Amino acid sequence: MINKQKYIKFFFFIVCVLQIFYLFQIRSGFKYEIIKNPFNENSGVNYAVSPEIIESNNILKNNNLTSFNLSENLLNDTYFYQRSIEFNYPIKIKKDSNFIIYNINESILNTCIILETGKYIKLVKC
Repeated sequence: MINKQKYIKFFFFIVCVLQIFYLFQIRSGFKYEIIKNPFNENSGVNYAVSPEIIESNNILKNNNLTSFNLSENLLNDTYFYQRSIEFNYPIKIKKDSNFIIYNINESILNTCIILETGKYIKLVKC
């Protein structure tokens, strides 16, 4: 009888562990990669923001900018506007900045020079 109870407890424990694994890994959308390297600078960034925002940050850092502006199209995109403020900090959005980020499909003024073009956005100096 005691042997049978041990097997039942062990079986129950295994079922509980499998259920927890199932909940974390499959149903909740939990990603092990996020907590695998929590102290890396860009750990989990791909899950937090869109690739356009990550690319804007890379382009701004490559050009050593302290401020930038967004095109009218990107200013009206509330997601891009909010995330670019948060993710690109301490680089700030300023209305009078000569460096403007455009969507890759947007046309620019003839007086502007394209500094860097990425997959999703381009940095322009006007």
